[in-house]
Amino acid sequence: MWRNLPPEMQHTLVGLAWAIWWALIGRSLYHADLVRKGQRRFWSLQLAWELMIAIGMGVVAGGAAEYLSLTGMAAAGFIAAVSYLGPRTIAAVQTWAERRAGIDDPAD
Repeated sequence: MWRNLPPEMQHTLVGLAWAIWWALIGRSLYHADLVRKGQRRFWSLQLAWELMIAIGMGVVAGGAAEYLSLTGMAAAGFIAAVSYLGPRTIAAVQTWAERRAGIDDPAD
């Protein structure tokens, strides 16, 4: 089945699989840290949410890594780090950068 796909599609699917793998590693580290701190049980429904966050963050961070021309372990580390930080931290950094750049928030 894989051999019937165009090379570009094969490359994209392999990159997506690796991005999701490294995102799962990053979110697992985040989850393990919360378990260690006693803020979360290891086996809980929150673990299912972490899986969905990891997939989403893998796609986003994988795209950002490709945009930044990161390859190999640099891309893997970037994806894992962004996934560990999660969407709330990324949104907070974006808000800070927009304020610093003087970009007005349309919600204000």
